[in-house]
Amino acid sequence: MNKNQFTQILALLLFSFLVLMSIRFALYNFYIDDFKDLTNSEFYSSLIMGFRVDMITLFTFSSIFIITLLFVKNSKLRAIIALLWAFVLNIIFIISFSDVLYYDYIHRHISNEIFNLGDDMDIIFGMAFGSMLPYTLGATMLSILFLYTVFKLFSSKLDAFISGKTLGVLSVVSVLLLFLGVRNNFGGKSFGSSDAFAVNKVSSGNLALNGFFTIYRTAKKTMKHNSIGLDEAIKNTRELLKTPNAPFIDENYPLMRQYPFKNKEKYNVVIILLESFGAEHIDGFTHYKELNVTPYFKKLSNEGLKFTSFYANGYRSIFGITSLFTGITIPAGAQYLGKGLELSNLSYLGGVAKENGYSTISMQASNRRSYRVDAVSALAGFDNYYGAQDMPNVEIVDKGREPLTGTYDFNMLDFYHKKLNKMKEPFLGFAFTSSTHSDFHLPSKKFERFPHDLKNYNGSLNAYIYADDSIRRFMESVKKEPWFDRTIFIFTSDHGSGDALNPIARKYRPDDKALPSIEHFRIPLIIYAPKIFKAQEIKTLGSHNDIFATVVDMLGFKADITTMGNSLFDADIAKRFVYFYAGNLIGLITDDGYIKYNFKNIVQSSSNKENTQKMKKLLFSVDTAQAQLLEKNRWTK
Repeated sequence: MNKNQFTQILALLLFSFLVLMSIRFALYNFYIDDFKDLTNSEFYSSLIMGFRVDMITLFTFSSIFIITLLFVKNSKLRAIIALLWAFVLNIIFIISFSDVLYYDYIHRHISNEIFNLGDDMDIIFGMAFGSMLPYTLGATMLSILFLYTVFKLFSSKLDAFISGKTLGVLSVVSVLLLFLGVRNNFGGKSFGSSDAFAVNKVSSGNLALNGFFTIYRTAKKTMKHNSIGLDEAIKNTRELLKTPNAPFIDENYPLMRQYPFKNKEKYNVVIILLESFGAEHIDGFTHYKELNVTPYFKKLSNEGLKFTSFYANGYRSIFGITSLFTGITIPAGAQYLGKGLELSNLSYLGGVAKENGYSTISMQASNRRSYRVDAVSALAGFDNYYGAQDMPNVEIVDKGREPLTGTYDFNMLDFYHKKLNKMKEPFLGFAFTSSTHSDFHLPSKKFERFPHDLKNYNGSLNAYIYADDSIRRFMESVKKEPWFDRTIFIFTSDHGSGDALNPIARKYRPDDKALPSIEHFRIPLIIYAPKIFKAQEIKTLGSHNDIFATVVDMLGFKADITTMGNSLFDADIAKRFVYFYAGNLIGLITDDGYIKYNFKNIVQSSSNKENTQKMKKLLFSVDTAQAQLLEKNRWTK
C-alpha cells in the first residue's frame, strides 16, 4: 500500500467507493419496498448509475488533494494533506448515511432543504442525541478511526516516489481521468441528477443518487421553468383555474382573480395544521386497515365535511405553511417563504382576512423561530404570533417527561383556546402542532399503546394517539364557548408521513397491499362546523393551495388574489388539479391520474400514454406560469 504515491491514493479512493456503495445497499435494504418495481436488469443498471454518481461526488471533492499528493514527497506534509482530504471524505460519508435515515420521512433524497435546517437546530440536536444517539456515537467513533488510519497511512514513508517524466505523464493522465470523472459525459451538459435515472422510474433515481450529491447539486441551483412558452403556459393555466365566480381581472397579472363581496355571515375560522398527519395512517382516511390511533379525529370527520382526495403540495412543513398562507406551490429551486419568496408580491390569507374586518392570530407548538413561522406569520398578515416559549405547561406530565423541544400539543391547543376567547369576532386563527414530529416524546406512558420508540413507526402511532387525545380535549372544551356555533374549524396536515406498510407496520397490516407512492402526499382535510355544514364525505380533488380560495369563498370576502388553487365549494371548476414539488421532482395530480417529472423525463405515471402527454403539457404550463410570473413579479399587485 506504501509502494508509491499512486498506490496510496488509489487505496483511499477504492475504500471511498466501497463506503458509498455500502451506503447505497443500506438504503436498498432499509426501504426495500420502495425498489420492488425494479426488474433485475433495471436494478443493476441503477447500480451502475450509482457508481457514476459516486465517481462524480468523489472526484469533484478529491481532485485538488489527489493532484497535490502526486507531487509532495515529505511524509509529514503528505499526512496533513491526506488528513484534510479524509476530513472532506468523512463529511461525504456522514451526510450520505444521514440521508439514508432522513429517507424514512419523505422517501426521497435530501436536497437544498438542508440549508434551511439551521432554523430548527433544537429539533436536529434533539434527534441526534435522542432516537439517533446510537448512530451519532457510531459515526463519531468510526470517523475518528477513519481519520487516524488515513493519517498513519500517509505519514508512513513510501517505498518509492515516482518522479521525473514518468510523474509528468501520469499526472496528465490523472488530470484527464479526474476531469472526465467529474463531467461523466462526453457530449452536451455534464451529468446531473436527472441523468441518474437508468430507467424512467422514481425508484431507479433514488437508488442511483446519494444524499451528498443531491445536496451540493441543488445548493445554488436555479431550475429553468421554461418547458413551455410563457404565453401558452398562462393560457393553459387559466383554463385550469377559470371560474365565473372569480374572473381574471388584469392582463399584467394574468392569474389574478377577483372574488366579489358576498353578503354572508362572517363566521370565525380556526385552522389547525397537524404535524405529519399522513392520510394513510389516520383512522377515517386510510385505505389500509385502521389501527384505532385517531378515533376522535375520525369522529370529527364523520360529523363534518370530510375530504378524502386531498393532497399536500410539498414534503416539508414550511411548504405546507407557504401553500396554506399564499396558495402557492414553492417552485423547484426557489427560496422558501421567509427566505426570499416574499420578495415577489404575493396574496396572503391573513392580510385578506384583516382587510375584511377579521382579527388574526398565529402560533406553533415548536419554538418561536422554528421554520421562521414568526416572520412568515407577520408577512401573511397575522397580527399576533406565539411560540412554545409563550405557552404554560398545563399538560399532566409524568416525571422526567417535560418537553425537550417546543411544547406538547395540548399545551398549545389549550393556549389557543384561551387566546381565542379574548379575540374580537370575527377572527381567523392558525395553529401548528408538533408532537407527531420525530423524536416522539410523549407526556405520559398512558399514551404508549405500542412498544414505544422515539423514532420508529410504533413511536409515531403512540404520538398519533396523544395528538388525537389533545384534539379531543381541545374540541370538547371549545364546544362550551359562546363563539363555537359561529366558528368553522379546519383540520389538515402539513405533509404526508412515512410509509404505512414499512416492516414494523406490516405486523399490524399483514394482508394489505402497497399503494402507489402518491399516497405519501395524501393528507386529511376536515371542515368542521356542525351548526353550519351538514356532515358529508367529499371526494373533490384538492390540495393546500385550495384552502386560501376556499376560505375567501366560504366567508364571502372581497379579494383580488392570485393562488394556484380554487375554492373546494366552487361547482363551476371544470378540471381540478394538484401541483406539487418533491425535491428533484415536480408533479401533477388530476382526476385522470398523476405524473412525476425530474426536469428531464416523466419518471412515474399512473395514466395511459395519451393522458400522460396531456398531463405533461398541463404540468409544464402550471410550473412555467407560476415560476416565471413570480420571477417577473407579475403574480399579484
